[in-house]
Amino acid sequence: MGLTGSGGAQVGWDERWLGVRGSPSLMATGGGLAGHSLMAGGSARAQTAGGGVVGGPLGGDGVAPSDEGATTGWRPLSATASSVTPSMTPTHPSQLSGPRRGLAIGTSFVPGLVVHGTGHFVAGHRSTGWKLLAMEGAGALGVVGGFAALAATGASRRIVAPVTSVIVASAGLFVISGLADIYGVLAPEGGTGSPPSVLPWVETQVGLRYVYDPVFSYRALSVIGADVRVGGLRLNPSGWFALDDPNKRLRMLAGYRFLGPRTPKKGQERPLGRGDGSFLEMEGAVTHHRYGSEHFEVTTGELSLQGRLDLHHIGPTLRGSFAELGGGMALENYAFTRSTEANMLLLMRFAFGMYLGHTGYPRGEAQVFYDHRHDGYVGGLKMTGLGSGVPGHFGAEGRIYLSPQWGLLLDAQVGSAYMGGLSVLFRHGGKP
Repeated sequence: MGLTGSGGAQVGWDERWLGVRGSPSLMATGGGLAGHSLMAGGSARAQTAGGGVVGGPLGGDGVAPSDEGATTGWRPLSATASSVTPSMTPTHPSQLSGPRRGLAIGTSFVPGLVVHGTGHFVAGHRSTGWKLLAMEGAGALGVVGGFAALAATGASRRIVAPVTSVIVASAGLFVISGLADIYGVLAPEGGTGSPPSVLPWVETQVGLRYVYDPVFSYRALSVIGADVRVGGLRLNPSGWFALDDPNKRLRMLAGYRFLGPRTPKKGQERPLGRGDGSFLEMEGAVTHHRYGSEHFEVTTGELSLQGRLDLHHIGPTLRGSFAELGGGMALENYAFTRSTEANMLLLMRFAFGMYLGHTGYPRGEAQVFYDHRHDGYVGGLKMTGLGSGVPGHFGAEGRIYLSPQWGLLLDAQVGSAYMGGLSVLFRHGGKP
């Protein structure tokens, strides 16, 4: 790319310096060499082949005036710089040409499900692609190393919990990096939605769930709950009651949010958040589950750490998506008619999700997840072979608000049992 002066000399940008040193140089060919520096003081000078100096301090309109006898003409520098400086930011995948975007989407599945980040490499976002590939590699290494450790030690009870934690967390990295690659090339520029800037003080739910479990006789359950927040503090009582069997599950959860969106302070009108839904929260809970027809009860105490990271921190194409990871331990006490039994329970969970909607309504979020706990209505995953019941369960959840106060929660999970249902949500306080 070049500029032609009035004397016929062609002045071209030496693009080797663009974006590197911040002071592009102009080279004149066919008549002399012109040096051009964008100085901090706002001046520009050019030297002709004959030794004369062309130009001087920039005028108010950004034009470098010519000296007497000079034949080199100039365009306004602001216009020239903007017209020749290349964009250093890759084009968003949604703005690519049809064939190339289709290729990026296709390769995010094949071979992208095996080599994560392939879709981003094809779309030109190499930095994000390398990060996703590194996440996949770390995840695969953790899973393989974890199973190798279990095999080498005969799954010793002393190490099975920490090693399983590594395996589940590593599997989360593997799954999340693959889903993030697909999301990044499919999502519109700016993402599918934005996180809420503040949280409501109170959110209640009333709903129904249907559970199919061949071992137990209950099928339909009513669900009630309330999520109460004040600043970083949280209380979440909930109850599940079978409508066709004497089965009920009562739970009280308390938590504290160290980082992330909170409820607004009293009288505060401005949002607290900055477009980031990432959080870190400590949770403790006590659960009592009574199986009336089977004549036993289970009481569980637990402590866990839960976190969420908005994935735009990894790459701009991932804006609007998030990943979650949590872990902890629980102590269960089984009370039978004539005996009791204690058991330790490993808590691990990971999820990939996306925000839905930027402004107005409907607005919410959706996620798919894996939960390693076995003490709920879904239990552990039922498979053929020796591994049946060892993994936890999978699920999908969608939370969508149709107005500032009213919304719906859709829930589906599969493990040794199948569960699905719907809740009506009502919230008050703040302006999420």
